[in-house]
Amino acid sequence: MGASTSPTIPIRMGIIGLGLIAEYHIRSLNRMSGVSIVAVSDVNVNRLQAIGEQLQLPASKRYPHYEALIRDPGVDAILSLTPNDVHFDIIRIALEEHKAVLAEKPLTLTWEETDQLERLYTANPVPLLVHYKHRYGAAFQYTKQLLAEHKLGKIYNIQFRYLMDAFSPYRQHPYTWRHNLAKAGSGVVGDTASHIIDLARFLVGEFKSVAALLHIITPERSDPVTGLPVKVDVEDLAAFHGIIGDNTVGTFITHKNAIGKRHDIEVDIYGELGTLHASLNNPESIRIVLRDLEHPDAEYETWAVPAIYNHTADGDFIKLARGEFVDRAPLFDDGYKNQWVLEKILQSWRENGRLVEV
Repeated sequence: MGASTSPTIPIRMGIIGLGLIAEYHIRSLNRMSGVSIVAVSDVNVNRLQAIGEQLQLPASKRYPHYEALIRDPGVDAILSLTPNDVHFDIIRIALEEHKAVLAEKPLTLTWEETDQLERLYTANPVPLLVHYKHRYGAAFQYTKQLLAEHKLGKIYNIQFRYLMDAFSPYRQHPYTWRHNLAKAGSGVVGDTASHIIDLARFLVGEFKSVAALLHIITPERSDPVTGLPVKVDVEDLAAFHGIIGDNTVGTFITHKNAIGKRHDIEVDIYGELGTLHASLNNPESIRIVLRDLEHPDAEYETWAVPAIYNHTADGDFIKLARGEFVDRAPLFDDGYKNQWVLEKILQSWRENGRLVEV
């Protein structure tokens, strides 16, 4: 692929990992001009054949193993939508083949893998977007602009809540790879905390320190095949705080046992001139209050989010694959720094929750 930014450059896409999230990406890619899905891969043969039939792909383009798909000369770019334990290997092979890759978060299973990958990437960089999809929430994109304009002045405190009810007891959610340390590397730390860490870095700046409290709410879940209980060996609640950017205190909590919260990220930002509230579930507006000596009794107002902030990770990935620069996109360096914060959260908890430098 050349470095031209022309949207007419065709992109032949290969998708690795055909779980439910793949269906969202397939619909998204099918709406894009010049993009075609030419190959798929999954260890689940039934799923592989079903999606292959849906996309009308020949049998030769339905790969049981991801390496053959990545090395296929007819594939230009890779969507990696797999469990965490194969992230490193998929990106490693994509680097060898010099192919653009959309990499699921967290970047790898462990910090050691990320550190090794950084050396490989530096030697042979490719267009790479880490799938911190919630950075693309329109209200968060607008918030970024308002902070860049110093609407709130100096930021004192930023608070994140990423809550859902997917693992609440009434749902009886079975045991999955996300509950397995060997497959996932961590629980909600890598799964959901990584998203709000990315948002905090995107909005305010780099982490300087962090202290963590991790907890297992549900210690056993039923095996989906046998029905027998299986031990959960990763945390399903994470609370942490630290210093971010220019001496901003950040506070964070995430878990999937919040009945009444189907899926939402909320952020409150407190500054010297006012306060702002933004939510994943309300992409059309933000709530803001600005007070000063002339307006001491000002109340919250609702500001509409301009349509210019409606972007998607898939759309930006295709731009990157075509050689364009996209300044809002989460790139390899974002994944690298995010993984270091994850490592420090886990370190803090191993050391009884002490505050550690990042």
